[in-house]
Amino acid sequence: MRRIAALALALSVASLGLLATRPGLASPADAPDVNGNWKLVIIPGADIDFAIFEVKATDGKIAATINAAFPALGPVKTAEGTLDGDKIMIQIVAPGDPTSFKGTLDKDGKRARGAVKFRGSTYPGRIERTESKTLGQAAMSTIPQKLVQAQAIKDPKERIAKYREIIAQNPDSPTNAAVYNLILGQAEPAGLTAEEVGKVVTAWVDAARPYGPEWTAETQTQVLRALQGKKAYAALATETAIATDKALPADASIELKSSLANMLASSAKLAGKDAIATEAETRAKGYDAKLDAEYHEKVPPFKPETFAGRADGKGNRVVLMEIFTGAECPPCVAADVAFDALLTTYKPTEFIGLQHHLHIPGPDPLTNADTIARQGYYGNEVRGTPSTFFNGKSLTGGGGGMANSQGKYNEFRKIIDPSLSKDKQADITLKATRDSDEVKISATAKVSGGSNEARPKLRLVLVEEAVRYPGSNKLRFHHNVVRAFPGGVDGKTLEKGEGTIETTVKLSDLRKSQDAYLAQFPNGPRGRAFPHPLPPIDLDDLAVVALVQDDNDHEIWHAVQVEVKPGHP
Repeated sequence: MRRIAALALALSVASLGLLATRPGLASPADAPDVNGNWKLVIIPGADIDFAIFEVKATDGKIAATINAAFPALGPVKTAEGTLDGDKIMIQIVAPGDPTSFKGTLDKDGKRARGAVKFRGSTYPGRIERTESKTLGQAAMSTIPQKLVQAQAIKDPKERIAKYREIIAQNPDSPTNAAVYNLILGQAEPAGLTAEEVGKVVTAWVDAARPYGPEWTAETQTQVLRALQGKKAYAALATETAIATDKALPADASIELKSSLANMLASSAKLAGKDAIATEAETRAKGYDAKLDAEYHEKVPPFKPETFAGRADGKGNRVVLMEIFTGAECPPCVAADVAFDALLTTYKPTEFIGLQHHLHIPGPDPLTNADTIARQGYYGNEVRGTPSTFFNGKSLTGGGGGMANSQGKYNEFRKIIDPSLSKDKQADITLKATRDSDEVKISATAKVSGGSNEARPKLRLVLVEEAVRYPGSNKLRFHHNVVRAFPGGVDGKTLEKGEGTIETTVKLSDLRKSQDAYLAQFPNGPRGRAFPHPLPPIDLDDLAVVALVQDDNDHEIWHAVQVEVKPGHP
């Protein structure tokens, strides 16, 4: 458990990316002797022993037997690879995406630094000769603790000075990637000039070079993410993006090409280089269309069933599910995909889903002040992401990867299906129409149950039915994303058991408010740069949900959803 916790902490410090690796050409000429016992170490935020293996090399080809492996690798037994001069590649044979190392041997042939590809992401790492047959304890970095202390400093200039001290204490460590990222995130409020930021970028990239071209390219991608949306450094970001884009290998993944093209377009537009931005946007649209098509073919990785309907005369209450999630949250994938599948399983008169995004574990541009306030409403019941609520009750928490999505779907259905036999305790009438920039909403509720201690309230939620934002958890689309609580997150108390909310949402004001929120977030004491170009706030395909909830115990008595129709009813 200590090792698993160490890896989880380490991965939370490093920024995740996606790169393709290219196997080396086998050539025995002048190749060093690599036969013997080796250890693979991954360095996301700490030195973590990942595997120990016995190598046998013949004519530039490597075969290895694994004697010990980190639990996250699964039941692996063999590895294979190539040796081309001092270039070495090792790939651990396992189901799914293989774990691989690609690097360059030192002159003495006892160590090689390079890039490790694990579960689709790239990290710095090394292989080194060892006499041990067992994995050692993770050599945890002190950087995370020091960063927490530094982030508590209010003055951005003093905070950056503290970050520089952390780097100076161990200047060659790849774990400094998180520190460099924070420096760039705080560069604007600290008043760093473009020249000063350029020096930070150079130092960060230079520190990555010993770990090979794959990790260097990943670092350059992290630099571009950190500079996104910063007008003062837009020209620098544009130059960096152009250079990185030109240096891409021919077999670079479409994901990487898309990411770079989108970041180049965003930076060039901000720098006033419209021609460059237009060309990059055109390329990005082509890449994204291919990725979207591939995504829809594979997600969900199972066929959702269609609910057969309620038994005659049994139940009329809608089940309202709320999921607190994050686009930077890998463990949220199973729950998010299951959530999406539920939206196709049930009708809105049976099931309604709300997706609240949070900055957990990383910055998420689909988060807003109202989703954070809704998290606060449930208090300690939302300790992390994913957190799931059914009619206001926290049930069946936890998540997992894509492979776990059907299991989560089945878990959710075991809660939803029996709940549909229950009767509603409130009647709700809801209308929502859009006239150009305005959405007019009228909702009336009347309760028909509840105890004397009950405190029923009527709440409204504005959702966007589909938003494309490829976060680090690689989910390209997010559904029923909560954009606001019109009339306020607190809702309206139903005096004498009934009440009405009539309100108008001006979409241009909502966009401006969200833009302002996203602009200020990275500059806060604990703020970090958004890891990907911000998605447009389209506010298309909208729907409104009205719900009656008892603030005494959080139970939701009933809910109604309507699409926002153009024109008047």
